[in-house]
Amino acid sequence: MNWKFWQKKDGSGDARELPRPKDLPEFVGRHLVVDLKMDPDWVWALKVVSRRREDDRNIKDIKIFSPETAHSAGVHVRNYHTLDASPDLVLCEGWINTKTHQLKLNLNPIEKAA
Repeated sequence: MNWKFWQKKDGSGDARELPRPKDLPEFVGRHLVVDLKMDPDWVWALKVVSRRREDDRNIKDIKIFSPETAHSAGVHVRNYHTLDASPDLVLCEGWINTKTHQLKLNLNPIEKAA
């Protein structure tokens, strides 16, 4: 067997692997429920994909999406860039500062769950 896990598979070198979809951070979900008056059951079922900014390691660009909607559309969301091909699946996008918990979201027209 040729298991050389310490060697990179491709020669790109600078390509970092982005994190997989995760649950909403608590302060993001709280903002959506309390400040924007969204249905809590629907909000806590949402997922977020992120990428770190090059200039500031505390700031992450995020995209919030519904995994149910993505699944029904036949899209398997693997990382932040997967949603570039399907922008209609993105419910919110913006950035968060993980150190100070600052949040800036641009809401796409969202159909609020009743």
